[in-house]
Amino acid sequence: MAIRQDMPASTRRTKLKRKPARGTLVRYQDRIAEVMGEARGQRVMIRSIHPDGQERRTAVKWVNLVPLETQLF
Repeated sequence: MAIRQDMPASTRRTKLKRKPARGTLVRYQDRIAEVMGEARGQRVMIRSIHPDGQERRTAVKWVNLVPLETQLF
């Protein structure tokens, strides 16, 4: 499958192959998050800062997490 050049970068990123370990930094949608631990089913708890500046903990499916590249900024 060829990757189109006009696709957003988020669709070209590879997904995690297995459940991330606690403390791992990952990308979820448009923000960077820390994995807090396992939740029910195929989910993990993450901690992230939302655009309004509030820190929130959320349960998300781990297959929707993307590993960080080697450079953050």
